[in-house]
Amino acid sequence: MKKKILSLFVFYLLFINLSAGQNEQQIVNFNTVTTNLILENSNWNYYDLEQEPPNVGSFNWTQLNYDDTTWSSGNAEFGYGDSQTTEINNNTKTAYFRKTFNVTDTSQFDILEIEAVRDDGIVVYINGSEVWRDNMPSGAVNYSTFASTTVSGSDESTFFSNTISNLLTNGNNSIAVEIHQRNATSSDISFNLRLTGVNADATVINRGPYLQMGTTTSVMVKWNTLTATKSKINYGSTLGNLDNIVSDNSLKTEHELVINNLNPNTKYYYSIQDDNGIYLSENDQIYVKTAPTTGTDQFVRAWILGDAGTANQNQRNVRDRYYNYVENASQNPDQTDMILFLGDNAYNSGTQNEYQNAVFNIYDDMLRKSVAWSTLGNHDGFSAQSSTQSGPYYDIFSFPKAAEAGGMPSGTEAYYSFDYANIHFIVLESYRLENNQAQIDWCTSDIQNTSQDWIVALFHHPAYTKGSHNSDSESNLIAMRQNFLPILEDNGVDLILSGHSHSYERSYFLNGHYGTSGTFNTNTNTVGSNGNLSGRADTSDGAYVKDITETDGAVYITTGSAGKVSGGSLNHNAMFSSINQLGSCVMEVSNGTGTSQNLTVKFINDSGNITDYFTINKTNTTLSVKNVNIEKGNIKIFPIPSANNFNVKILNDEVLKYIRIYNNTGKLVKETTSNIINLEKVSSGMYIAEITTNATTYYKSIFKE
Repeated sequence: MKKKILSLFVFYLLFINLSAGQNEQQIVNFNTVTTNLILENSNWNYYDLEQEPPNVGSFNWTQLNYDDTTWSSGNAEFGYGDSQTTEINNNTKTAYFRKTFNVTDTSQFDILEIEAVRDDGIVVYINGSEVWRDNMPSGAVNYSTFASTTVSGSDESTFFSNTISNLLTNGNNSIAVEIHQRNATSSDISFNLRLTGVNADATVINRGPYLQMGTTTSVMVKWNTLTATKSKINYGSTLGNLDNIVSDNSLKTEHELVINNLNPNTKYYYSIQDDNGIYLSENDQIYVKTAPTTGTDQFVRAWILGDAGTANQNQRNVRDRYYNYVENASQNPDQTDMILFLGDNAYNSGTQNEYQNAVFNIYDDMLRKSVAWSTLGNHDGFSAQSSTQSGPYYDIFSFPKAAEAGGMPSGTEAYYSFDYANIHFIVLESYRLENNQAQIDWCTSDIQNTSQDWIVALFHHPAYTKGSHNSDSESNLIAMRQNFLPILEDNGVDLILSGHSHSYERSYFLNGHYGTSGTFNTNTNTVGSNGNLSGRADTSDGAYVKDITETDGAVYITTGSAGKVSGGSLNHNAMFSSINQLGSCVMEVSNGTGTSQNLTVKFINDSGNITDYFTINKTNTTLSVKNVNIEKGNIKIFPIPSANNFNVKILNDEVLKYIRIYNNTGKLVKETTSNIINLEKVSSGMYIAEITTNATTYYKSIFKE
């Protein structure tokens, strides 16, 4: 076939999947050559006789020399129950496809790109070797093996893709595909495929970049390239002036660089290059934002994703609704300080391919500017071992085991802690270490040695749920409730996040309930005068209230519906709200009135509606009155606190455009173009000042006496 020379722009578009809102992209830096080896809608031989194809001689159906001349043939798209060109047997659980093609010179290809429509699961072989598996369980498969999840909606016609190394030989080659139903009564099946050979005279980013191990002065940047190359990051606090460099001259495909000696609470833009030039260019959406100085009280936003990894339209809808929320937020729009994954990030078994499809192809734009943290789920654990910290989960993520980001050293990435602003996060492993004494001892030491205002814990298996799992009867859940809740609650935990059950459940303001649902008592197991109410600050129920010196009172959230919902009775007595909806959570910490702060959590469903929310108001926190600046110290507000007037001074050549003042619920209470803010007509308390210049926007907490 004739090779086609593509420009950088065309090649860039080649690797962006534009169908069904998929967010996958690969990034290149130089011209490349591609060859279409198999076009979509091509002719294939197929076998749909309700069994696995029998061997012919010494060859099985996946091998090059297998004789498939007795099979049926037709043009893709194959299937039944949907729009298809060739209809196959509607009783088959698994359908088998083969195609032979000739390649004259395999040296012209560095990599191969496979794109396939698969409803429901797919396994692909080239010349007898498995090269791709998607939406399928791990291990051996046969005719009766069902796909991991049901494919529905636009995913039934979406081309999902995977890039593999070149396994072709000169002359004839074969590609063999099996398409599996989700269950024996599935109403449809679909298959189509295209195969492209790529001579990448370029560096191609296949995965990332994504951010790990963020601290006040450093961050780790990781990415994967299809060909081995040197690693180099250019970075700086101003676009167009990335004059700082960190590099590694060894040739590798798995890249990992730590940028050190950064300033706290500062944004740094970055680009990536090798000896041939820049292959990820700088822009205003590719940046590192360092953590604030530990203990600083300021606005913080975390995006919380439980059981997200379905790689389907449900997951993308949940993602898009959060993106819309944060883009249009009244307070600190476009700010996502971190992503908290609650486990089961990639179904069905947490393989590298499943992580590519369910994490990196879905969240790539957010991962390159927000640090991702995670706890291990049971599906992630199918292919990973916490005892040895091995497997795809531990290869992909890098977590602090020597207290690099705060807390106490754990000596393992399976469980760890980190600090961000005035919040302490404790991440536990509930899949294999729920009874591990070393983890119990570390958790006790860690929580007793933090002086942070807020404590948030996360682990996969929830203490309370009656969703698709039952905390009354499942051993992991019971063990976490009995082993860890007394430690966490006795030492002041405020919020506990878990997944596992594919629904959303949120507790009352609790303390001291370690038994089954039937033993929960709202009178004795809730805290404060309104602990048995909604905790909604904008209603007569009011926010849950907790003094900084108190240890009692925490909210438990089970949020495992970022990719699918699975129902259940949803009637656990400890839960105020139980919802069978797709969605994710957002946690926002902001200054309240007086010397207090608010921790607010909202559940945003796949329609963009906030269907549950609550606030914990913590009094007597140590509010910052120093000049803490989001960017580079270019803004000064004084005096703080003040009874009426606040003066705004811009310390560089920027020109003030306007100032907006928001209260603790995000409501706009003042807008002015003057550099003097008069708050005479508003009540005392903490406010957020949004100061916009001709160059950027700054945020500053101010307190009116």
